[in-house]
Amino acid sequence: MGITTDEFFENIYSSIFSPKAFYARKDLKFSVRLALGTVIMIAFISKFAASIFDGSITSKFFILFLIGHIIWTIILWFLTALFFEYTAKIFDKGDKLTEILFYTAFAPVPYIFYAPINIIKNMGDLGYILSVYLELIIYLWVIILYAYSLRAAYNITLSRAFMLIFLPIIASFFAFNWTMGFISKIWYIFTI
Repeated sequence: MGITTDEFFENIYSSIFSPKAFYARKDLKFSVRLALGTVIMIAFISKFAASIFDGSITSKFFILFLIGHIIWTIILWFLTALFFEYTAKIFDKGDKLTEILFYTAFAPVPYIFYAPINIIKNMGDLGYILSVYLELIIYLWVIILYAYSLRAAYNITLSRAFMLIFLPIIASFFAFNWTMGFISKIWYIFTI
């Protein structure tokens, strides 16, 4: 189940510039090892490039920060895929962990563009405003790629994929609201 270097870079290129076609492809070779390599590469490039532009590459702890960033990115990628997998199982769409790990590995590829945006950020007020808008576009781009990932892995509509992405935010709101309600009721009971 090997993949050539050309196929690897073709996957990265098409996930950025033609995501609809990439996530609709039926000839993809699902490999967790390839997905892990993609996540490591994205984490390395984004952190290394950002460190060049912000000057932190000269820090004596740079290698530790780089390794920590890569490890944290791997953990976050795995936990995100696991969250989607177990949430999809609630709706009888689960058992696609390999596919979701593969697809979500390519979703954060646009983050490699954050580093060059830092150059623009340091070009005065106009550059700062422009960089904020560019960062917002990249963030939305990644969310869209995650939605395509979920749609491809679980064979759901794009609107349901977006609902699945924003489910943690909605759940957090209700959990916070219910927790605060519970605490206030307990406080009320004990203060009577």
